[in-house]
Amino acid sequence: MPTGFTTTLEGRTELRVPAGSLTSRAPETFPVFFNPAARLNRDVSVAVVAATRPRDFLDVLAGIGARGVRVAKEAGAETAVTMVDFNRRAVPYASRNARRNGVAGRCEVVHDEANRYLYSRFRRDEKFDAVDVDPFGSPAPYLQAALVASAEGGTLSFTATDAAVLCGVYPAVSVRRYGSRTPRSEFIHETAVRVLVAFAVAMGGINDIGVSPLLAHSTLHYFRVYLKVTRGGKAADASRGLLGYVTQCDACYFRFAGDGPLSNCPKCDARVRSAGPLWTGNLCSRKVVTQAGEFCAASGWKDSSETLLSLVGIDDFPPLSYSLERVASRLRVPSSPVERVMARLRSAGFRCMKQPYEYLSVKTDAGYGDVEKAVREASRAPV
Repeated sequence: MPTGFTTTLEGRTELRVPAGSLTSRAPETFPVFFNPAARLNRDVSVAVVAATRPRDFLDVLAGIGARGVRVAKEAGAETAVTMVDFNRRAVPYASRNARRNGVAGRCEVVHDEANRYLYSRFRRDEKFDAVDVDPFGSPAPYLQAALVASAEGGTLSFTATDAAVLCGVYPAVSVRRYGSRTPRSEFIHETAVRVLVAFAVAMGGINDIGVSPLLAHSTLHYFRVYLKVTRGGKAADASRGLLGYVTQCDACYFRFAGDGPLSNCPKCDARVRSAGPLWTGNLCSRKVVTQAGEFCAASGWKDSSETLLSLVGIDDFPPLSYSLERVASRLRVPSSPVERVMARLRSAGFRCMKQPYEYLSVKTDAGYGDVEKAVREASRAPV
């Protein structure tokens, strides 16, 4: 084996990786790239394949093959895996990792540029039931090609690590890259996820492809989205029909979700900036999320299971939420545990759940005044 490499166990898969990637603060990119912090990302990929059982799986930015080899070994299905990478050094390591884990017979490793390989499936029958795009930075340059390479009813999954852009730090870049405005709000991570889905809707519409989310999670510095792909103009139009805008008024804290952007708050008439266009429809397939979460739990992946199962119920609420820390700060009262505030909301007759995309936030059908009241009452309750 080449020097400078070591063996690590991820899930049930033994991977040969650059030794420095396990000790460096930022994973090394030379001679090949491996990011150990993306383990949860790969756990969920394996679990979704186990839940959806595709005939074939394409990892189009494969690196050393960590995701593709894990899918082949751990997903519990006879899924054929293709791994593609443009780095000539990475290709032999992906092949070695497949052989090391006894799945070389179901793994094909290809040296090619990602978009060139994806577009080679355009107007052909050899499309993939599952396509994965895990770039460093934005997935935007790959999504149109990834959609045309996805089979009817297949799954497209992708990662976005340009969180600052999607969370409103660089709004001009967000407009340029994704065609959506992303002003800051108390639900900016959910907004980012919904902007990514909206961008996929736009890219799919070019080729009469519709998409609908199977699940999406926000973890560490990245966002991860899984979409079901449906071909045809009607499907594309149906997806476009679920695009809209969300608004948070920073004067009265009213929140609004609708078909178009607002320039003034409908409650206090203050000037506002809406986020969007973004996806306003459902974000999760309860069946896929539950099955994938249970697979993670059975595999002993506690954090991955919790990430997935935290999504259950999110589609019962509007694409908005409330930061309990910010509400407490505005009221100048001590912060209270989320569970205590939710108990107050429920006792007042409202539905609520922890916001899975934001820190110390809740999704609820209560209005801002009702949330304020619950936060104030919770802060006074004895510990």
